[in-house]
Amino acid sequence: MSSAVSDVCVPAPLPARADRVLVLLARTAERHPAGAALLRAAAGAVLGVPPEEVLVGREPSGRPVLGGAARGLHASVSHVAGLSAVAIGARGPVGVDVERLRAVPAAALARRWFGAREAGWLAGRPEAERPLQFLRMWTQKEAIGKVLGTGLSDGGLLRPVRLGAPAGTVLGPVPGSPRFYIALPPAPEGFVLAVAGGPEAAGCRLEVLTLPPPAAPPGHGAACPSRSAESGAARTSGSEA
Repeated sequence: MSSAVSDVCVPAPLPARADRVLVLLARTAERHPAGAALLRAAAGAVLGVPPEEVLVGREPSGRPVLGGAARGLHASVSHVAGLSAVAIGARGPVGVDVERLRAVPAAALARRWFGAREAGWLAGRPEAERPLQFLRMWTQKEAIGKVLGTGLSDGGLLRPVRLGAPAGTVLGPVPGSPRFYIALPPAPEGFVLAVAGGPEAAGCRLEVLTLPPPAAPPGHGAACPSRSAESGAARTSGSEA
């Protein structure tokens, strides 16, 4: 576990407001860092309690369940090489998914896995833009699956998502699917991030906290994560993905 995960620093206790979803991002060297540590840190930040007072369990589907001081909050976790993401909310289940931005045969994959409307929309994008848009669509579908607790089973890849939605930190409706609300918050460079919630989360804003990279200079402690919500843009040095 990196020091950035095991020694989490938050700027101040965050008020447990129902209109906020906390998203904690951790740059990590490990492929699968300890998600429970991030969950405890995020829930503790929301509640203003030590992480040790937060209990983390799992449903049979693998979805995390918070207990102890965090009972009643909802959580989701996503890992990819180099970055972990945790979402914590009070208005019903939440889902978060992160992917590395990379070259993929986007149009062919969309024809294979997505519905005709989405595949056609993607095919109409400039070729250089297609990998980003494909991964934005994929992460949205993954995030919705985590809200449901079913992942991509039961036709998850055919669920509608927001096409061409700009980066932002407000959970907005999915056209034609009033059950789900999605935001595409700015992510660190080289990553794509999506957060989803159910009808209870309509209009919620994301509070994005980015932990420092694990390799801090000698003699320098881990800095507190940057915060963003009101401005609608995460203070990371990344793309708008």
